[in-house]
Amino acid sequence: MPENLKKLILNNWGLKTSALVLAVLVWAIINGRERTFSEKTLKIPVEIFNVSNNVEVVNLRPEEVTVSLKGASKFVAAATTEINPIKIDLKNINESSKLNYFAEDYLEIPAGVQLISIHPKMIVVYVEEFATREVPVKIRFRGRLKAPLILKEARVIPDRVTVMGYKSQINDIDVVLTEEVDLNEIGQSLTRRIALKQTRNILKFRDYRDVELQLEIEDRSAKK
Repeated sequence: MPENLKKLILNNWGLKTSALVLAVLVWAIINGRERTFSEKTLKIPVEIFNVSNNVEVVNLRPEEVTVSLKGASKFVAAATTEINPIKIDLKNINESSKLNYFAEDYLEIPAGVQLISIHPKMIVVYVEEFATREVPVKIRFRGRLKAPLILKEARVIPDRVTVMGYKSQINDIDVVLTEEVDLNEIGQSLTRRIALKQTRNILKFRDYRDVELQLEIEDRSAKK
């Protein structure tokens, strides 16, 4: 072995040996971490998209699922930020339905990670179709006119309105009531706007939220 090469190898031999041992040790630690397996439990939200205009999602169970994952530590750690929400496409749903989906079929698991468990396994989506119905308007009175006043005529314009609700409930709506009209406070004929009362089954009024109230009051004492 040439003298110069020998000196190069043997010069600071102890320091070079220590550096080599340290490098091997660091590599072993890093490699060991990469090969270490771990488990993690995550909550994954459920999202609904492509909902048609004529339907509404009235209930979604559950709104998130719990999954347990296993894999190399670095992949499991990355899955915490990489895993996507469970997305349910309702593009072709146009009528009231109870829909069942297996959560696992819509779960995207990152590479290097294994799914151990998922709970619940089933996602249930309740969809209600919108419908409309025309119904009569009824005036809701309270109290009595003071004598000698009498109510000759009471009417509303329009006397029928169109309401919107869920198709499964719309047929239960037979009439729409106005807000209360207190006869105790009325002393003469009047015309005024009055609001319609929105009940639980009425999602909205299509054209009118109020109507014109016309009351014709007669004072019998004036005829004497």
